[in-house]
Amino acid sequence: MTRKLPAILAIMAAAATGLATCQSALAQVPVIDNANLTQAQQTASNTQQILSTDQDILSNVQKTLQAVTGDRSSLAQGSLAQMALGGGFSMGQAPSLGSVISGGPLSFAGLGGNSQSIISTLISGLQLVKSLSGQQTALPADQAYTNSSNVAATIVGLINSTQGTVKDASTAYSTGAQQIGGSPDVKGSIDQNSQIQAQNGQSIVQLNGTVNTAAAAANQANLDRIAAMSAAARAMQFKPYGQ
Repeated sequence: MTRKLPAILAIMAAAATGLATCQSALAQVPVIDNANLTQAQQTASNTQQILSTDQDILSNVQKTLQAVTGDRSSLAQGSLAQMALGGGFSMGQAPSLGSVISGGPLSFAGLGGNSQSIISTLISGLQLVKSLSGQQTALPADQAYTNSSNVAATIVGLINSTQGTVKDASTAYSTGAQQIGGSPDVKGSIDQNSQIQAQNGQSIVQLNGTVNTAAAAANQANLDRIAAMSAAARAMQFKPYGQ
């Protein structure tokens, strides 16, 4: 029995060593926590979705920036830019009626179309005399007569020029209306709207010029009456011989 004890102790020591080795080896085996793994996968998926959404937002911002910036003036040209004038006569270029009324010469500058030819034909057809008195030194009545003739001729030219503009502008309005809504983005629509507003302003200027022309014609009639009354009063005056 005494001889077997050392052998038994050796066997027990070896078993204890093997058991410790097994426990150490088992402690190094990785353990998968399913709950943590699921949470980590969900976090990764959410992060990917956030990155994708950010990319979409950036893309939309860039598209929006492109839609509201840049030059789109070409989309606001053509018929849209000719709505008020039709590409023709502008009242801003018309001869000054004030200058004609105050005794200035008849001017055809700025008149559109064949206005000069029409005025010349009109004056020739009326066979107007050069002066009422026939004297070399013009009397006040002669000056009023000349001014009235020039104003009438100028107004005829303005009417002829405006008629051509109205016709062309009407066509431009019809054609330009077809361009509305055809812009590919917001900036183009804004530029088109700005052009239309500018054309509306130009139309108002044309209207003001027309009203001023009518007022000038009415004023010239008043001047003619005043000149006639003045001439009549002067003729009725008695001046002794030599005075």
